[in-house]
Amino acid sequence: MSDVVDEARWREQVFREHEFSVVRLHSVAANDFRANGFIVYHSKTRCLIVSCQHVVKIVEDGGTMYAYFSNSVAPYNARVLYTDEHRDLALLWAEEVVEPMTSLRFFDSPYASGWNVVALSFISLGASSNPILEPGTFSGDITNEPDEPHLHCSCSSKEAASGSPIILANVNEVVGVLGGASRASVYAVPVRTIKEFLGQRLGGVNMDMPIAGMVRLVALQQA
Repeated sequence: MSDVVDEARWREQVFREHEFSVVRLHSVAANDFRANGFIVYHSKTRCLIVSCQHVVKIVEDGGTMYAYFSNSVAPYNARVLYTDEHRDLALLWAEEVVEPMTSLRFFDSPYASGWNVVALSFISLGASSNPILEPGTFSGDITNEPDEPHLHCSCSSKEAASGSPIILANVNEVVGVLGGASRASVYAVPVRTIKEFLGQRLGGVNMDMPIAGMVRLVALQQA
């Protein structure tokens, strides 16, 4: 019973603190729901968003996706800054946002199998249905060790959940970007790969730099 109570508490805490950290990404042409992204830096009305390359591949770098926040009805233009097909990662930049925003931080240390995580994601109930206007939470455990290429966890996978953050329970920091599902397991791009991606974007900075510093440098390039 205590595990059920703890799980409910983790999920409620993640939603309460980070409801306004995730965005729905839609195509501009048809305004159809593609998947998720999440904010890693914001300042006033601007924000830096992380997602997956396969989510935004319908547009070229420099192209635009629509970003919707929790319960918002009007989209914001999110420009695709940089993508990496091999790592399946993407950066987007949005401006003139008047919605509430919070930023997620990355867990910049190795994870371990068995740790509790929560995925925070907008979903749809099927290919022909509209997305749910608030993000949902889906809890599970990390099921592999950090020496493997992807993080795997037992969170349930939902329609269009790609690009959403996998958040470490009780710590409330991101350990991976949800990439998809394989059988009963969800796989995510781990933080070490995200750090390589950011370092490449910055032109080969010292990889000993904390990932929070890399995020800030990328964001300040857009200011």
